[in-house]
Amino acid sequence: MRGGDHAFNRLVNVHHAPRRERLRAVHQIDDVASGVVAYMPVTDVDDLHQTRTTTTYLVLVEGRFETGDSEERVISGPVPGLESKPSAAMTSCRVVGGNDSATLLRVRARPDAPGQVRAQLAAAGHVVIGDVENGSLRDDLRRVAIHAEEVRLRNPGTKSNERFRSPASASFFRAVGAEPPASVLDREAQDAHQQELKDKGWDPVAGWYDDLIANRGSDHHERTILPGVERLLELKPGERFLDIACGQGVLLDRLALSSPDASLIGLDIAPELVRRAAESLGDRADVRVGDARSLGEAGIGQVDAASCLMALMNIDDLGAVLGGVSSALTPGGRFVAVILHPAFRSPQTSAWGWTTDGRTGVPIQFRRVDRYLSDRSTEIVMNPGSVSSGDSAITTTTHHRPIGKYVTALAEAGLAVDAMEEWVSDRTSQAGPRANAENLSRSEIPMFLALRARKAVGTIQ
Repeated sequence: MRGGDHAFNRLVNVHHAPRRERLRAVHQIDDVASGVVAYMPVTDVDDLHQTRTTTTYLVLVEGRFETGDSEERVISGPVPGLESKPSAAMTSCRVVGGNDSATLLRVRARPDAPGQVRAQLAAAGHVVIGDVENGSLRDDLRRVAIHAEEVRLRNPGTKSNERFRSPASASFFRAVGAEPPASVLDREAQDAHQQELKDKGWDPVAGWYDDLIANRGSDHHERTILPGVERLLELKPGERFLDIACGQGVLLDRLALSSPDASLIGLDIAPELVRRAAESLGDRADVRVGDARSLGEAGIGQVDAASCLMALMNIDDLGAVLGGVSSALTPGGRFVAVILHPAFRSPQTSAWGWTTDGRTGVPIQFRRVDRYLSDRSTEIVMNPGSVSSGDSAITTTTHHRPIGKYVTALAEAGLAVDAMEEWVSDRTSQAGPRANAENLSRSEIPMFLALRARKAVGTIQ
């Protein structure tokens, strides 16, 4: 990939870091294009120059593109950065479909310089739709209509020829009245299924989530989150307790054993998770379907303590949740919330990195933070390991907020923070040259933030 923003390259290497290999993009695509990018492990930068690649683009251009009697038309023209060698840059174009208004082309460029395809097509009188930089006034696809659908390369390690594909959106074909290929329709169906999962919330993935937390167990839940929450709650015999976004009832199950005289209530928006919780807990807890943003409609009544574990960052209306919590709590009641630490665990804007102590040569692991203070919403994949094995992605939207926003929102709801704890992971690395550095950073840079707030007993005059 090219361009000044290398965030995607950094993200790829962050996710690949456990394999102790550094990856590099072995070809370039246009800055504004979507599509396939191929990476491979590289230890010697010179290896990249030995990797010959050919990228095929699908491009939607304005007007009817003519190729004469030939199946292919080669165009040339000035390209930014190659002014001294105008004859060196050529773009080969084949018509996929079209009409008088627009033409869908499959193109290859040599040397595929930055902006070459768009610049040469514009010079030939067929600007890429959506390419404002080169004079397009149309926005049929609500984007620049160029997509890298295939890359072919010769692997310098295996000496074999390889091909990678990424089907374009069906909208490219429908824009010219063409029938999308089967591979594109399959991709469209997958996208529609993913949207269906998002619309249904957690219900379609209840089985996966139940297996993750209850059956296989989560060491972070079992050894860090649940014991810490139980300690902060200070639940007493006879008190009523509400677990918001209770999932399949893991915390309720634990409290039913440690505080058998307490009255336990669970609330979750996903009916299937509630069904599983009720099946597991029986008469030890009252579990209900309900929205955390409208607790008053759940008919719960007053409670002495409440919690919300690892869910506030996935709920869009924080004020509505905390307002409902405050209304449900008795005076002096406690609310405990646990979230991923906003300062160090912000999706797509924080990551682990490595450097070396210049004096000792000892490796040092650090946490890189690109953004923190601004609110933002990000879609994240919950099961990246399964996706790499071919399973469908399970996604959710996470809402980053700085710590101050949580404290302020609690205060505005009439809840005063009286405890804040930062919890680290207790995992340890296997023996190796970086194990000590990994264990040190893991013990110093917190993973979770726990807040306890109390509802005021009375009004201060």
